[in-house]
Amino acid sequence: MTCILLTNDDGIQSPGLALLRRVLDPLGEVVTYAPGDNQSAVARGMTVGRALRARPTRFGGSFEGYAVDGTPVDCVRLAMLGLRAPAPAWVVAGVNLGGNMGDDVTYSGTVGAALEAALRGVPAVAVSVESGNPGHLDEAEGLLRSIIALALERGLPPQTIVNVNLPDRPPAAMRGVRLASLGGASCHDRIFVAGEDGGRSEFRIVCARPPSPSSLPTDLEVVADGYVAVTPLRMDLVDEAALAALSDWRLEELPAPPLLESAGGDEHS
Repeated sequence: MTCILLTNDDGIQSPGLALLRRVLDPLGEVVTYAPGDNQSAVARGMTVGRALRARPTRFGGSFEGYAVDGTPVDCVRLAMLGLRAPAPAWVVAGVNLGGNMGDDVTYSGTVGAALEAALRGVPAVAVSVESGNPGHLDEAEGLLRSIIALALERGLPPQTIVNVNLPDRPPAAMRGVRLASLGGASCHDRIFVAGEDGGRSEFRIVCARPPSPSSLPTDLEVVADGYVAVTPLRMDLVDEAALAALSDWRLEELPAPPLLESAGGDEHS
């Protein structure tokens, strides 16, 4: 059977993780490495300078996994070593409580875990639901199994992940599943700044950048219309069009820095 790593960024006791474990169990051999506590918005952060701990933990009532005192990326990296099971052939991250759409994917630990897998040549699926307190998440089990089973069957291009976002609706109120482009800047960002007197002020960051042009509706639009949004994302961040544009800079004509006269760089010699 296919070995599937299950992880998330909300922590190993998140109900979204237990749901996804139920989704995946019929599809392969599932091993769970998830953060011991909430690691939301850590993106692709990882732990350096100290040892990681992975302790056996029961979650979702009867499932067994490993709680890692680190980030979602740490979880993927540990699983890739095959410490407690074969190295995974797939990684599935989620279900994140709260949508990961538009520019917010760059903050997401859920998406970050999937991208870490893609970086290491392992296909991955990231799953989120639009509400931080969803009322219909358990009802999406069958639909999620169908989407992930299709991904396992068809495969993904190299360094590519599939980012899935569910509307928080009962199945009867969902309109279907649609491919979507990535939306623009988040329009709900808030920052609370504490004052000297213990009070706090709220500041909002304006949604200033429009979505990039696309022949497809954005994930934000698709979910708002009651569809499940499926968006492929690539790990390769190089902008080919910008490479061509920057060729006019003629960087090769810039003067080279002076070479140091010794390996130690003694500026007084």
